[in-house]
Amino acid sequence: MGVQWGRMVADLEEMERAVSDGFDFVQPVNDFVADLSDKQLHSQKKRIQAGGAPFKVCAVPLPPDARVTQKGFNIYVWVEHLKNAAQRMAQLGCRKLVWSDGRARVLPVEGAIGEPKEQVRQFLYMLCAVAADFDMTVLVEPLGPRRTNFLNTMKQTADFLSGITAENLSSLISLRELDQIEVSLSDIGVYRQLIDHVQMDNPRFYDGPRICPRREDGYDYESFLRVLKNIRYSADISLPNDADARVLEYCRDFWNE
Repeated sequence: MGVQWGRMVADLEEMERAVSDGFDFVQPVNDFVADLSDKQLHSQKKRIQAGGAPFKVCAVPLPPDARVTQKGFNIYVWVEHLKNAAQRMAQLGCRKLVWSDGRARVLPVEGAIGEPKEQVRQFLYMLCAVAADFDMTVLVEPLGPRRTNFLNTMKQTADFLSGITAENLSSLISLRELDQIEVSLSDIGVYRQLIDHVQMDNPRFYDGPRICPRREDGYDYESFLRVLKNIRYSADISLPNDADARVLEYCRDFWNE
């Protein structure tokens, strides 16, 4: 199977528009999927079973005030919460859990950092175990120093994840983060085995909402896609939620050339 194209969505209304625009899957940008009512869950499950776009890539369902590196963070308190959320997401076709919350992994600026790092390691062990029960992969996104102070580069992320023995643990890249995580286009091939998802956005808008690629914005997206093709990337690519059918066609045309 070749690359599938998805759109990030913030609610069910945006999801319906993504489906009508022809996207293969949707990627909720928050954990609203875990908060769907039983009726909504049943309705969306039936829609997917009938051939609709699945919620293939979802955010790790932790509340925004959860801090994995905070002193006293109790991993086991969250086990049942994550199991329940993952079970609901699995019914909607989720296959990848993305951990891109930089605030959740901020290290203390003073004092020892060994214990907070170990908490992250143990959290990922637990999260991977939960995800494995539902045939999901956990993806940890490297984030630049303006978003967090831990796992800032792709190399740091690769080194850290290599110490965690979980077969369903990998990473992803976002086009707008490449400079911040110290990855050039020529470096992408080095991390091929670690890249299991791509988020393709306009890199000129690093702060604020993600902006989708457009033919008229003047950026050379073709070079980025050519690198992915050259390394035989064949997983998923998500576009921001302002993408529409025209943008999807533009990106697919580049990929299929």
